[in-house]
Amino acid sequence: MQIHDSLREKILNIAEKRMIKFGFRKVTMDEIAADLHMSKNTIYKIFTGKDEIASALVKRLEDQLDSGLANIEKAHESPLKVFSESILLLRNRLGPWFGHFFRETPTELPGLWEEFLHFRNEKILKIRLLVEQGSCSGVFRRVHPAIATEAYLGAVKAVTNPRFLEQENLTFEQALDTVLDIWSNGLVDISDSHVAI
Repeated sequence: MQIHDSLREKILNIAEKRMIKFGFRKVTMDEIAADLHMSKNTIYKIFTGKDEIASALVKRLEDQLDSGLANIEKAHESPLKVFSESILLLRNRLGPWFGHFFRETPTELPGLWEEFLHFRNEKILKIRLLVEQGSCSGVFRRVHPAIATEAYLGAVKAVTNPRFLEQENLTFEQALDTVLDIWSNGLVDISDSHVAI
């Protein structure tokens, strides 16, 4: 069983590198097998095909994010610190996946994309609790937590859509940073004396 698990991880590690770099469509089982110096038949003993490898990669990514977010919550008491560290983790871990892999997933693997969206939305909805905690402790100004969360969630959903990113020639990181900046600082530059409030 240990050999099986070790081989499974090796396959996933090679497939992750290729799929992040080239996307799902362009990567072949032959290339994965060649990188591993093994036959495709050996890979097929572990995975039924490229779709199952992609699904396992996304599941592993989600598990890594869950673990990282849980560690952040344990390490910090401040809602602001948990919020900023959580956003940073999501930005750094998800950014590379949006270069190619997640741009293709909605059309190539729509079921997997829907599962990932559900996972992403669950993580972002935790922001509501952080906003509530931050408001109560005075770290954030008093705002309606549900509205603040939905405003953030709606913006993230819109701008991290692979089609939007491609159309606007933006990276995942750029889009997420801009949403966070607008969400936390607003649109109006209060230092500009010409702006009427």
